[in-house]
Amino acid sequence: MQRRLFIAVVGTVAVALLLASTVTLALVRRADRNAIQQVLEQEADVLASLMATVHFDEDGDSAHLNSHLVRAAENLNRMDVAVLLLRNGAFVGDLPESVLPADLQPLASGTEETISGIRGSSAWAAAAEQTGPVTIAVVLTDPADQFLGAVLRWFGVSAAISLALGAAVAVMLSRRLARPLRQARDATQLIAGGDLSARVPASEGRPDEITDLSASINEMAESLERSQSLERRFLMSISHDLRTPLTSIRGYGEAIADGTADNRGQAAEVIVSEAIRLERLVGDLLDLARLDAREFTLEYHLTDVVAVGREVCAGFARNAADRNVQMRVINEEPVNAWCDPIRVAQVVANLVQNALKFADSMVQVEYRSNGRGEEARAVITVDDDGPGISEEDWPHVFERLYVARHTPRLKEAGSGLGLTIVAQLTEAMGGKVSVAARQPTGTRFTVELPAREP
Repeated sequence: MQRRLFIAVVGTVAVALLLASTVTLALVRRADRNAIQQVLEQEADVLASLMATVHFDEDGDSAHLNSHLVRAAENLNRMDVAVLLLRNGAFVGDLPESVLPADLQPLASGTEETISGIRGSSAWAAAAEQTGPVTIAVVLTDPADQFLGAVLRWFGVSAAISLALGAAVAVMLSRRLARPLRQARDATQLIAGGDLSARVPASEGRPDEITDLSASINEMAESLERSQSLERRFLMSISHDLRTPLTSIRGYGEAIADGTADNRGQAAEVIVSEAIRLERLVGDLLDLARLDAREFTLEYHLTDVVAVGREVCAGFARNAADRNVQMRVINEEPVNAWCDPIRVAQVVANLVQNALKFADSMVQVEYRSNGRGEEARAVITVDDDGPGISEEDWPHVFERLYVARHTPRLKEAGSGLGLTIVAQLTEAMGGKVSVAARQPTGTRFTVELPAREP
């Protein structure tokens, strides 16, 4: 790329110089020739006037012509002057090579104006004067392109300087552009090879597209590195969550089979409880897989979310009592939402279950309507009075197995997927979920669902 950019910049400068030189030289040549012709015409007119003062006898004797011509030409710094006499309707004398007899025919015909022209690389001018019985014509010649050579030399010097400057700028620009692109290429190759810690050096104080590209690559690498970390944590957590109940089931099963279990009924209850835990974990994994694959089906109905939530909270009453946590349900009046009632129950259950993990003494579920018309929403809030979540962790609480920087004490283990399922189900039903701090302590989760059919 660096070489192509260098060639492009230098080539552009060279083409621009070529076009500029072509136009400029054409204009200079035209102006130069016009100026030479005007000067020759003026000098020819002056010399013709001077020659008219020479005395000619009736036979056309021009004895003093040459001496007068030499003195007049010396005064004008001209050595390329010819004088012709008109005889029998044509001028007679030695003509310069660039002037033909036909060129002087207008003067021979009686015109009093000075004439001029250009033939090849020479310019000429001629003027005629009547003196006594004789008509004389003065012809001057000069190179037609006197200043073109000097212009070409200066233009060549300026073009060389311009090309040198263009080459220097091209080298500097190509290096400046190619270096960060090479760095971006190297970093992306490392990332593609599995080294997610690779980063592109960022340039401070230079807001341009390359800086934006470097920042985007770094953000992508950070996201991939974080996703990889979450994936590893996810697999480790799922492995632990699977191994723990399986170990209990296997242990109590072997004890029952060997006849060493002191209380078979209690052992059976533990096996059933751990099996339910496994079933819930597998169900969460299947739900996430379906949501990721967009194969999750939803059946929308105009649903009273209060009635759905009441049944869910009733199912957690015993669990809350065992923990000495008070369950509160606010607003028993109907609150309608356009949603899938089964999935809303799953959302509320996951939020209540999450709140029970952290609550010290109270979990509160509230239902209300918000907005009107197309903006109408059914709002569900689930509060707990636990230690709360740090504000810096709010953007990440709905990510899979995210571990907060200030991790609160859990009262029971879980799959760590409940909030992720809440967020994805809510978004699939056209709603949104958010988290905020509850005063004086605790956390508040808010779910908003459309109240009318879109």
